Amino acid sequence: MSSMALALRYALARRIGWPGAAGILMLALTLIIALAVAPRWEKNAGEIKLQTGAALVDLNRARLEHRIQPKTSEQLLRFTAWFPTIDRNAGDLRRLMEQAQLAKLDLVKGEYHMSDAQGAAFISYEVVLPVKASYDTLRGFIAGVLNAIPNASLAELHIERAAVNSTIQDARIHFTFVYRGA
Repeated sequence: MSSMALALRYALARRIGWPGAAGILMLALTLIIALAVAPRWEKNAGEIKLQTGAALVDLNRARLEHRIQPKTSEQLLRFTAWFPTIDRNAGDLRRLMEQAQLAKLDLVKGEYHMSDAQGAAFISYEVVLPVKASYDTLRGFIAGVLNAIPNASLAELHIERAAVNSTIQDARIHFTFVYRGA
């Protein structure tokens, strides 16, 4: 070793100490190993990605082959079977009144009308309720009815405010209950 290299080694050892020199040596050794092994890792990772992709394609193909699509007539039967029969109407009206009580609404009167289509696949039962309440109360009542009665839909909602500074609105709420026909 030349005297220059020896002097540099001793100066470096004094400046960073033996633990620092050992750390630098370990970092250099780690870098050399990582550069030597990294291409192999990338090659293995690429192979794994290809294998995974091929396995996913096979799995999706198998799923499509084994999936049985119901016929249109079966789908229609399942759909209509989901709806309750008209004998559930009284229970649905009871749930509507319960939701009105929860919302603290007075339902003084209402208009009720059933479709009279004989032999139809579905029967609709129309309920029109005139109500006076705040907007939040109306919104809570409507949401409660739609959540409590899955075969109900909001057909129409008409809200009028009597005065600009009034918090009470006059509303006309029109629900349609759908039932399975004959």
